[in-house]
Amino acid sequence: MNNRWGWEDKKYWPERERALWQQHRDEWLEGLPKWSWCLWGGLVEGVAVRTPKLWRVARQQIDVRRVSCDFRDFDTLLKNLELLAGVVYLAVAGSQLGVARLRALVQSPFIQHVAVLNLMSQRIGMEGVLALALSPYLQNLTELILGWNGLGDGGVEVLAHFPSLEHLTTLNLWWNGIGDAGAEALARASSFPRLSRLWLGFNRIGAAGAEALAESPHLQNLTLLDLGINQIGAAGAQALARSSHFQKLTYLSLNGNQIDDAGAVALAQSPHFPALARLFLGGNQIGEAGAKALAQSPYLQNLTELELEGNPIGEGGREALQQSPYLRRCRVRL
Repeated sequence: MNNRWGWEDKKYWPERERALWQQHRDEWLEGLPKWSWCLWGGLVEGVAVRTPKLWRVARQQIDVRRVSCDFRDFDTLLKNLELLAGVVYLAVAGSQLGVARLRALVQSPFIQHVAVLNLMSQRIGMEGVLALALSPYLQNLTELILGWNGLGDGGVEVLAHFPSLEHLTTLNLWWNGIGDAGAEALARASSFPRLSRLWLGFNRIGAAGAEALAESPHLQNLTLLDLGINQIGAAGAQALARSSHFQKLTYLSLNGNQIDDAGAVALAQSPHFPALARLFLGGNQIGEAGAKALAQSPYLQNLTELELEGNPIGEGGREALQQSPYLRRCRVRL
């Protein structure tokens, strides 16, 4: 079935974009094979392919700018690297690429226009990050997706000294076994001056790591910080609440972090999140007192979404949130 794929799921498309897709779908896809196509700004400019042959056929149909390649044999990709010419979005899916193939890929000048590189679940480890760091052709990267790659703290330390990431705006490091040392390495890094979205969920970051991130002046441009499913606890939440570097933050995920009432109170009483619109605190240990503090906070009046599912807030906490004068425009999930 033909569809539009990309970083965002269709349910997150703006309403106007969904309406245009519904109205013009047949027109936009007219004459194209029934493959998975990527639409961007109303233009068909990407495709999901399993072989270089299909990729070549796609290039005869459209100007291929975005590619998701799910090759069973990645050696065939290395023999056809010229197909990457002009590609700005590259996602490697399916079989694991491996460090040797990754090294050959990123040492090709044909990759120099790639702005979004998605290597999710390729298990490249620290050696793979080093291969990325040594490439002279990744200077145009704006998004780097490295979730589920076994980087560990060592891989993050290498990444933090990456010489060519000055344009990076999005960094995804989910599921990488990152602890406090890795978080501290990111906090010290000055290599990402434009970083605005940092995904660190499903790791092992504790209070010390959260404190390092909170105190980093290098992260002051963040609009999104995901620390969901870590171990920051109340102390980590308090450190984030004290920080004056998160003035631009609109999205903060702290789900599943063993945060109790003290952590929730600190977040509620913090004046340092003026732009915050979405706050995720599900699966913690927040009780009635924490819920009441959130409900009574004038600092949270710009919230449009507050998640508290899986917390023992009790009836008193539930009632306070439902009656809060500051959360009237907010969708509260309990």
